[in-house]
Amino acid sequence: MISDRLIDFAQMFPTGARRKPPRHSPPEPPPDPEILGRMAVSTAMAHGFAAAGILAARGPSSWASFRSWLDGGSHGGMEWLERDSEPRRGFSEILPFCASILSVAYAVPGGGAGNIARYARGDDYHRAVRSRLKEVVSSLRPRFPSGTHFRVAVDTAPLLEREVALRAGLGFIGKNGMLIVPGAGSHVVLGELLTDVPLGAASAAPDPSEVLRFDRCGECRACLDGCPTGAFLAPPFLDARKCLSYLTIEKRGPFEPWEREALGGKLFGCDVCQDVCPWNPPVPPSPGGGGDRPFPPAWLDPAGVAELDAAEFRRTFFPTALWRATYSGLVRNARAALETSRRDPS
Repeated sequence: MISDRLIDFAQMFPTGARRKPPRHSPPEPPPDPEILGRMAVSTAMAHGFAAAGILAARGPSSWASFRSWLDGGSHGGMEWLERDSEPRRGFSEILPFCASILSVAYAVPGGGAGNIARYARGDDYHRAVRSRLKEVVSSLRPRFPSGTHFRVAVDTAPLLEREVALRAGLGFIGKNGMLIVPGAGSHVVLGELLTDVPLGAASAAPDPSEVLRFDRCGECRACLDGCPTGAFLAPPFLDARKCLSYLTIEKRGPFEPWEREALGGKLFGCDVCQDVCPWNPPVPPSPGGGGDRPFPPAWLDPAGVAELDAAEFRRTFFPTALWRATYSGLVRNARAALETSRRDPS
């Protein structure tokens, strides 16, 4: 289940050392796990999440499919996915004695067309989701058993996040591999709160073995047919090497000629397979000029980006999501956009 926002699998800082929590024993199980589970979900919703749910920390069922995807080389140059494949079999590497996970979806702001993907506009969602989940922890800790351990994860832990969200009942997987939250669509980002306390599920979770049925998509192929590069191998699997999100964010080094032509002026990410999905609400316009305009905005001037030096890149884009593309990558993208626009002024 690989699609846009490859950072969902490609952790934001994959080369950094992963902090391992001490292997403290878990607390005594609570007498009222379902009450604590409902409390966790309601607390998350009160902190601004579009959806939240609980699942028991059993190993993911989609790991074999993920492993097969890696073996086929469709992850391209994202070598850390190979390196971290084994820890994705379960959750104990992330939080020892993990018993339950609170999965959350956060609706990303900023709509309308642009050369910057929606999730990367405005504040870095890693910071936004992490800060809200830490507030959730602060609210829950006094009500949870003494000695409870928590771990917040927002793309920085080896999780198969979309299966976690599916099993927690947040939504369903579309043919484009994205989690679709009814009422909010797929323009959401995911986060998790792992704990060593068993919690009752607040809602019925779908069977992960049914993820490839696509009952909710029906005969619709809008995402598959709309992909500018035909990157989908078969729903919901994607050859990342053809995906514009991979090319603009994760690919290192110069573009091949076909890659440069395929960008279509995009500087960071691609929303096509989501924007054409009928499950997504109508796209709101991006904020106009004035003090409320987010940064990064929907559009960045390729000419200005192409002229940045490394120091200016850092001052301008750290710590936004665009930092992930690296200085050389973002400048490369901008120069490709300028080159293709000169040949096709329309």
